[in-house]
Amino acid sequence: MDTRFDTSVQELKYKVLKEVARGLFNDTLLEEYNEIPERISPGPKSTMRCCIYKERAIVLERMKLALGGSKEIKNIVEVIKIACDECPLGGYEVTNRCRGCIAHRCQKACRKDAIRFDEVTRTAIIDKSKCINCGMCAKACQYNAIQNYLRPCEQACKVKAISTGEDHSAKIDDEKCVQCGACVYQCPFGAIMDKSFIKEAISILKDSDYSKKYPVYAIVAPSISSQFKGVTLGQVVSAIEKLGYRSVIEAALGADMVAYNEAKELEEKKIFNFKLLSNLCYLH
Repeated sequence: MDTRFDTSVQELKYKVLKEVARGLFNDTLLEEYNEIPERISPGPKSTMRCCIYKERAIVLERMKLALGGSKEIKNIVEVIKIACDECPLGGYEVTNRCRGCIAHRCQKACRKDAIRFDEVTRTAIIDKSKCINCGMCAKACQYNAIQNYLRPCEQACKVKAISTGEDHSAKIDDEKCVQCGACVYQCPFGAIMDKSFIKEAISILKDSDYSKKYPVYAIVAPSISSQFKGVTLGQVVSAIEKLGYRSVIEAALGADMVAYNEAKELEEKKIFNFKLLSNLCYLH
């Protein structure tokens, strides 16, 4: 794996975006579209999936998201269902900490009669067909013998926007999702991906004749300073400018400008007893 990336998932995402960007810049994406999956996963043996064909099919789905994803889904984060099929369903399970006690508090706490006991070991068994994952049994167990094994994406989501769909793939509740991207980073199979707007960005650059007709500026987040391994921030900025941008500006500059002008206005009005709060949200 390339040491510039934390995981192979990040490296795969980079390869897909690079190929899509190259095709868009060169106006060859349409004719190369079906060749890119073979370029990224040449085979003959698969390196990430059960077979080379599934590997390439997933690359195609990642390419769709690189080009903006489904127009029907407004959320910037989408689930690649074909890639989301290796995680265990999870839920509450009885561990080897179960002592087979005679109090049976877990069974009494269960409102769906989903807990029975092995006739030989006397340990608890959860009937998954009845269990609704309410967690009452886990709370009742004095040995902490019942644990909730959530998928990595579900564990990462702090607003509980991810659940398991009818086809057993991850399902995102767009009403709850805050688009933080935690699930994208935590999914070990790269089955959740954020949409890219690289197509629109390249289109703007090309329409401006790479800032010759009118200037195009790249506004980057402060995190760009630690985003790329093995290169300096100056090299990153130079690379972005070579793509055709007139200049690179950090988004936090906007917050500084807002704070400066607000402070100046308050000073002119002779209002000195105040607390000034400003952030990037002012720019939206």
